[in-house]
Amino acid sequence: MLDEFRTVPFHNLFYLGLCHAGMAGSPTGGTCSDKVLAFRDRLTAQGIKARLHSALINGQNCHRVLVLDIDGERYFADVGNGWPSLRLFPADSDSSYSEFGIEFLSYRNGDWLDIYQQKAGRCSLSVRIPLTLMDETQVEQVIQNRFDGSIEYPFGDGIRCAQVLGDAFVFLKRDRLRIFRADRSVESVALPDWRDQITALEARFGITLSDVNVAEPAFAESLVQGCQL
Repeated sequence: MLDEFRTVPFHNLFYLGLCHAGMAGSPTGGTCSDKVLAFRDRLTAQGIKARLHSALINGQNCHRVLVLDIDGERYFADVGNGWPSLRLFPADSDSSYSEFGIEFLSYRNGDWLDIYQQKAGRCSLSVRIPLTLMDETQVEQVIQNRFDGSIEYPFGDGIRCAQVLGDAFVFLKRDRLRIFRADRSVESVALPDWRDQITALEARFGITLSDVNVAEPAFAESLVQGCQL
C-alpha cells in the first residue's frame, strides 16, 4: 500500500528557505506534514478511510502520521518519516519488518505505540504514537502553523534529504551521506564542505537548487553555509 511513496523524497529544503514548499500533491516530497497530506489525499481518492494524527520524536510533539481503518482494524502509516517506513503498524499488536537492512519494530506500551529502529547493530526509539487519537482539525491547524517558530524540529541544523533509489535507501544528513542496502554494510560518505552537500543533492537525488530556489543562488548557498557553522 505504501509502495507508491517509495521514491518520494523526504527533505527539509523549504524549511531551510532553499525552495518553495511543495503542495500536498507535489512529487517533490518534503517533511512529514507534506507527505502525510499527499498520501491522505490519495487514500481518500481510493475510498480508504485515513485521518491525520500526531506523534512524538525525542519527546516533542512534532511529527505527523496517518491513521487507517481497514476491515475494522486500526493501523498507523508513518509515510512522512525520513526513514523507509514502508509498511503499516497495527495499533493493537506488536510488529516488525526489515527494509534496506533497517529493522522496524513496534511495541504496545500502555497508551502508546513505540516504534524502534535497529540499524548497524544499534536499536533506538524512533517515534512514539499515542493510541488516543487527536482531533484532526487540530492536527491540520498545527500543520498550517508549522513554520511559526513554536516547534523546534529535529532537522533544523542543516540539509536533510532521504529517498529510496533503486535497491538502496540514500540519506543525506548535514555532512554525511549514508547508503543502506539489504544484506550489506552501510556505506558512509563524508561531505565536510557545504558545497559537497549541494553537489550531492544534484548528483544523488537530482535536485538542483537553481531550479527550485526562492532567491538568488548565492543566497541559498549562504543559508546552507550558515547551517554548517
